[in-house]
Amino acid sequence: MSLGLGGIVVIAALMLSGGSAFAETSANTIMPGCRAFLTQSNRELWGSPFCAGVIVGLRAVPDISCEPDSVTTGQVVRVLVQYIDARPARMHEDFRKLALEAMKAAWPCQR
Repeated sequence: MSLGLGGIVVIAALMLSGGSAFAETSANTIMPGCRAFLTQSNRELWGSPFCAGVIVGLRAVPDISCEPDSVTTGQVVRVLVQYIDARPARMHEDFRKLALEAMKAAWPCQR
């Protein structure tokens, strides 16, 4: 089943909203899953698919960031991990917000 761009945009919007459709989304909760995604260990960890899903959703929304087409999801996860790890005082904040900041910082759009 293919969602198409419209479906992906809706999913991304839901993920970025503060709605109660998702469990705890602090960086404290999600970062272990992002690290598991990078090492491909414990792929069953809840945060790993959530981490990748947030990234896929954000990448589908135009003008969120302007990374080259050749950038992989794994590379984006690596950027997010580095960005968030460099800000340990913000680990209590929503992972989705920090992910958006990291992507914009790493691949800013030229306006």
